[in-house]
Amino acid sequence: MKCAECKTPLPVYPVGHVGGTGYTAWQGKKICYSCSDKREAEYMKDRSRPYVAYLSRDGKTITTWPGGKLGDVVTSTPCRLTRPSLTHSAESYRSIRVRDIHGKEWSGRGSSGICIRLHPVG
Repeated sequence: MKCAECKTPLPVYPVGHVGGTGYTAWQGKKICYSCSDKREAEYMKDRSRPYVAYLSRDGKTITTWPGGKLGDVVTSTPCRLTRPSLTHSAESYRSIRVRDIHGKEWSGRGSSGICIRLHPVG
């Protein structure tokens, strides 16, 4: 099977493999992580709505699910966790500002290694 966009072969993993598939479903087609990362970068140009991404484990970058870089964290400060949470701790919760790969700024709150909702700034 090949990526519906770039036509590179998609990985085939043995039964019992734990981890990512190497591809994602997109409008009924399978595309490789690289093509998926490119699509996510394009979608991030739309600043009319919040954008959901991942805050890297080290808290320094914003990425796609497979790990494609979408931006750099330019500020990160501890902030108050205002509700009970199973995924965040009071110690890990941060308010961040991000400069995306297009040079635009976003802000959000969350913890490293977890999905975060970003809002356009300005």
